This record gives sequence, C-alpha cells and structure tokens, in this order.
Amino acid sequence: MKPLRRSAVAALLVLAAALAGAVLAPSSEAAGAQLCQPGQFCAWSETQFGGRSHSAALDVSASEQCIALPADLEAQSFVNNTGHPVTVYQDPVCDTQAEFHTYPSGSYVPHSSYVARAIKVWSH
Repeated sequence: MKPLRRSAVAALLVLAAALAGAVLAPSSEAAGAQLCQPGQFCAWSETQFGGRSHSAALDVSASEQCIALPADLEAQSFVNNTGHPVTVYQDPVCDTQAEFHTYPSGSYVPHSSYVARAIKVWSH
C-alpha cells in the first residue's frame, strides 16, 4: 500500500473540517428558535433570520386584529412562536388582495416568498 501524498492528506483534512463545520453549525431553524421566545412572533429584515429583528409578544386580546409590523421593517424571514395560528400579510393593513398565508404555531420561515408587513393572530 502506497503512503498518501501530502496534497491528498491536505484535501482529506479540508473535507473533514468542512463536514465537521456542517454538523456543528446550527440550522437556520435552530437559530430562529433561539431568538424567538414562546408567546412571540418574530420577524427579520433579511432571509435566514438575519438583519434587523422585531419581536412582538402577543396575547389573546389581540386575536383576529390586524397588527402592522414596524413601517421600516420589511420582513423576509419570521418565526411564529405564539401558540396560535398567524396569518402573515404582504399588505400593512391585512388586505387580502396582496399575498398572505396562515402559519401554524411553531413555523419557521427562513425565506418568505413575499415581504411581510402585518400579521393577524387567530384564537383557534
């Protein structure tokens, strides 16, 4: 059996390091979960839960009311950790003429197909 060349050994070490990094790096879902506490809806200005963030602790008294996200935050990723379904709207006044989708509690959306500008929390 021939000994491995230095370049082959170096290539194997690089591959091993890359694989270890992939295993040890937290997933974007895990990162979002760590940043969004139970009872909150959390939104980020960039995909993969990056950039500027906003979290809203929502109680049932706000149920079924349109809640606009901050005007200067166009959310591209979000986590629903409210314990209730949440409808996320592209329109800041929850107009259904624009894009919208309802997410169950525990949803992690690292890349929304539209900019989120408002939400509605449902009691059921």
